[in-house]
Amino acid sequence: MKNRFIITISDIHGSKQYSVHEIIKKIIFFAILTFLLIGVGTFFYIKFLNSKVDTLREETTSYQQEMLHLQTVSEGLKKENKQLNTLKLQLAKVIDENTDKLNSMKSHLREVEEIIGIGPDINASFAERIQQAKVHEEETKKKIVENIQNEVKQEKVSAIQKALLLNSIPNGKPLHYKRIASPFGYRIHPVTHKNTFHAGLDLPAKYGTPIYAPASGVVVYADKKGAYGNFMLIAHSYGFKTAYGHLSKFAVKSGDYVTKGQKIAYVGSTGRSTGPHLHYEIRYLTKWVDPKPFMFWNLDNINYITDKIDTVNWKSILKQTEKLISLSTK
Repeated sequence: MKNRFIITISDIHGSKQYSVHEIIKKIIFFAILTFLLIGVGTFFYIKFLNSKVDTLREETTSYQQEMLHLQTVSEGLKKENKQLNTLKLQLAKVIDENTDKLNSMKSHLREVEEIIGIGPDINASFAERIQQAKVHEEETKKKIVENIQNEVKQEKVSAIQKALLLNSIPNGKPLHYKRIASPFGYRIHPVTHKNTFHAGLDLPAKYGTPIYAPASGVVVYADKKGAYGNFMLIAHSYGFKTAYGHLSKFAVKSGDYVTKGQKIAYVGSTGRSTGPHLHYEIRYLTKWVDPKPFMFWNLDNINYITDKIDTVNWKSILKQTEKLISLSTK
C-alpha cells in the first residue's frame, strides 16, 4: 500500500474506495500540468495572433486612405491636364491657321516685289543695276516676312489673352439644369410673395446634381448663411465673385483654390427654398450683374460679353491681361 493512494467516492448508496498506483498518480499529475501549459501557451499565442491581425488591419486602413488620397490627386491632375490640352489645341489651331496664311503670302512674294519695286539708277552700269536689284529684292522680302511674322505673333497673343480671360472670369454653365426658373432682377418672391430684387438666377435641377466652378479662384466662404441655406462664395480674378445658394453639401472647403471646371458642390434645397435648385450669382466689385450673358460666353463669341454687360471695366481688364502676357513672354 506504500506505492498506492486511496480514492473514496460517496453517494446515496454508500461509499466506495479505489486504490491507485503511485505511478498512475504521477501520470495524472503530469497530464494535468501538460494541459495547463498547453492552455496558457494557446492563450498567449492567440493574443499574439490578435495583435498581428490588429496591426495588419491598421496597415490596411492606412493603405486604403493613402490610395484614396492618391486617387483624389490623380483626378485633380487629370482635370488640369485636360484643361491644358484644350488650351494647347486652341493655340495649335491658331498657329496652323496663321502658318497657312504665311505660306500663302510667301507664294505671292515675288509678284508683290515686282509691283512695289523701285527702279535702279539709270546712270549705273548693267552689272550695278543687277546688284541693286538683288539687294532691293532681299530687303523687300525681309520686310514683308517680318510684317507677316509680327501679324502671326499678335494673333497668337490674342488667343492666349482669350484663354486667360475665360480661365479667370466666370463663364459657361455651372451645372446641367432644366430651365431658368427665376431670372435676374425684380420679381414676386415665391415664399414671401413680395416684389423684391433677385440678385441671381434660380436653376432647377435634381437633388445632388454636381456644380462646377465657372472660373479658377479661391473659396472664401463655405457654410450656412440665413435664407441662402448652405452657401458658397468664390473670389476670382479682376474683381469677380460667384455665389451659390441652397446647396445640399460642399465638395471643397473655405480657403481651397479651385480650377475652372472643378466640382465644388451639389444641388439642394436648404434655406428659404421651394425645391431643389441652384441660386447662382455673379458679382463685380460691389455690384451684382446678370449671370445669364456670362453663361453663354465662350471662346467662339469672346466679344459677346462686352456688349451685354456695360457695368464692367473691360478696357482695364484687357490691359491687365496684356501686361501679364507681356511679363510671361519676356
